Amino acid sequence: MIKRSRLIRWKGWLFILPGLLFHVFAVTIPAMLSLYLPFTEWNGISMPRFIGIDNFVEAFRDKIVGTAFLNNVKWMLFWVTIPIMIAFGLAYLLFKIKRGQTAYQSIYFSTSIITVTVAGQIWFWMYNPFSGINFYLDKAGLGFLEWPGLTIPSFALVSVLLADMWRGFGGNVIWLLAALTQNDKSIEEAAKLDGAGRFRILWNIVLPQIRPTLVVVTLLTALGAFGAFEMVYVMTGGGPAHATETLSTYYYSLSTRGQRAGYGSAIALFQMFIAFVLIAVYAYLKKKKGWDV
Repeated sequence: MIKRSRLIRWKGWLFILPGLLFHVFAVTIPAMLSLYLPFTEWNGISMPRFIGIDNFVEAFRDKIVGTAFLNNVKWMLFWVTIPIMIAFGLAYLLFKIKRGQTAYQSIYFSTSIITVTVAGQIWFWMYNPFSGINFYLDKAGLGFLEWPGLTIPSFALVSVLLADMWRGFGGNVIWLLAALTQNDKSIEEAAKLDGAGRFRILWNIVLPQIRPTLVVVTLLTALGAFGAFEMVYVMTGGGPAHATETLSTYYYSLSTRGQRAGYGSAIALFQMFIAFVLIAVYAYLKKKKGWDV
């Protein structure tokens, strides 16, 4: 009886063995290597050589890392403010209309299903001074409306951000609209009967009810901002003169063209540390404010 019980127990382990082995080789070992490689000198081909914290010291002195980090911060501040406010405004308007809501949802979400490569190429063409919008504005005598786009470093990051917002904000509209539809409408009706204005209803009743979704959307947006890569890589590759460089594009170029995978891994580990800090801040605020998320 005891032997049979043990056999049944081992059968369970045998069933999970394939999934366990896959997890070990596909997740655990790469994760352990990602913690070891930042402490090595490695070109991505030969055997890594342990060098201690030299990569982190170099990253601390590397001005491009500082520029990339600031660009990630700007990226996050932009995304957690303007696109989310626009998304909420559109979601609130959609929530109020009775007809054509699905059509408008489709229109707003349509840009989100376009691949980053295609979206980036569309905006890259629009910013092209010889064939894009600026060219036609100049032809029409509206040269004063020209946008420098990607040609001037001080405008390049904003230009890429606008392209990324055009492609991605539709997803937030859908998230927030779904949250609005779950609100308790009887509370709004009661507030209207008590004479509350639209702004007061929005601020004191609507926003508190969708706060869990709003917090999650903001957190995911902030985390995504520090992983910004695709749109930047497609449109500028981090240029001109590292003006649009992000941590992701920098360690990618170091690990591939620069053949400095060890140093790139150190920057990637720093990026992961930032993600942990953001999550810790979120957990602290959630506990202190008593958010039910």
